[in-house]
Amino acid sequence: MLPFLLYARLSVLMVIAIAYAAFDVFNKRNVPDIFAYAALAVAFLLTFTYGTRTMEISLLIAAIIIALGYVVYKRGVMGAGDFLEFATISLILPIQPAAMLSAVPQMGFPFIFSVLISTGYTAVISMMAYYLAKASIKGKIHLSRIRKGSLRAGALLLLAYLAMLVVISYFAGFRLIPSFLILSIGIASSITVVFEKELNAQMISYAYPSELHPEDMIATNLMSPAEKAYFMKKSKHFGRLVTKPLLKDIRDARRKVPLYTSGVPLALFALLGIIISLAFGNILLYILL
Repeated sequence: MLPFLLYARLSVLMVIAIAYAAFDVFNKRNVPDIFAYAALAVAFLLTFTYGTRTMEISLLIAAIIIALGYVVYKRGVMGAGDFLEFATISLILPIQPAAMLSAVPQMGFPFIFSVLISTGYTAVISMMAYYLAKASIKGKIHLSRIRKGSLRAGALLLLAYLAMLVVISYFAGFRLIPSFLILSIGIASSITVVFEKELNAQMISYAYPSELHPEDMIATNLMSPAEKAYFMKKSKHFGRLVTKPLLKDIRDARRKVPLYTSGVPLALFALLGIIISLAFGNILLYILL
């Protein structure tokens, strides 16, 4: 039977993860700062219920996540709430426990490692399918207009995954679950590369700079070189992430910019990643072991 403290940690973890997902889905991907920092504080306090060695490992992993997450955040790849959530998850449960529905040994890996892999897997598959269907319904997908460069890149990526599957099967034997995981990721990733612009277009809307808010994400990859040059001339802070200095520099500009207003609700997939990791452990181990 699981110790009482582990039950308590799991309960707190699920409450926080569900709240994050609810904010991400129903509050326009806006997680209140007070909630994010309060959750991090609770997770920090829970760290002291571990032994000294585990506590040190927990704090080290969380510090690495925050440092790397901040760099990624400043590059406009994810919101501040996203990397704070991952740090919170790591502090609450630093080491992957035995999987509830699997006998695969978990090797003492960090729990957040399992969560990140499962989160990425569910996000890649789900969002590719959702946005591809959305673009198809709107008549934005035309096979005859596929760019040769995108098709070539997608094909090479799929071949790389197939090569990986062949190598793993050769040394470890063919196994259904690892083969399914590798092929599903390879197919989804390849389709995403082939239809990158069409899929990205389903995530955006256009707005004037006066309508922007700090933490918004600008789809700079969908802007022409001339459009980028226009805004870069106005502000040295121009990039994917909307900041207060950037808003101050460009607020009077009369050109619209593309915004990721329907982006990936990462906290929802983090919740799914937590559930998968608790139930089955680190899915990467199904491929390696």
